[in-house]
Order: sequence, then C-alpha cells, then structure tokens
Amino acid sequence: MEPVSFSMIASRERQHGERVPKVAKYSTRILPIAAIYGGNASGKTNLFKALSFAKNLVVRGTLPDALIPVETFRLDTQCTSKPSSFSFESKKRA
Repeated sequence: MEPVSFSMIASRERQHGERVPKVAKYSTRILPIAAIYGGNASGKTNLFKALSFAKNLVVRGTLPDALIPVETFRLDTQCTSKPSSFSFESKKRA
C-alpha cells in the first residue's frame, strides 16, 4: 500500500481567513473542521480507528515488553507479517 496523508493545514485561500485560526508557534493556519467522505468500504472507519489507536498509544503508552494489539486485514493473509507505521508531523509551509 502507498502512504496516505491527512492534513488539516489550511490552503492559502483568504476568503474566510477570520474563521481559520492561526497557530503562531508554527506560522500555520489550521482548519477547524474537516469532512471525511467516500464510498462504502473505502476506509473512513479505519481512519478513525487509526487515530483512536494513535491517541491511546500516546496518552496511555505501553508496558515494557507488552505486545501492541493489532487487527490485521483479513482478506490478505500476507498483511499479518507486514509492519504498520504512523507518523505525525508538523510541517512549516515555505
């Protein structure tokens, strides 16, 4: 699978600039709301599951030597041996 990005960094559009908060520390404007849409079985629920998993991992952490519970993709048996990864970045626009 190819990496996928989800960004809530605002575009350079200025029409509704007063509604888009700016994070001064990063000189970036962040969207206050987003819409996730797509066809059935396109991954919307999995995006929210992944965000929830990442939040719990950051907030609660893990115990030393504890396994992280993983639910693999059931329709592809090769997925059980493939690694998963998450990356959260704060990008500064040029």
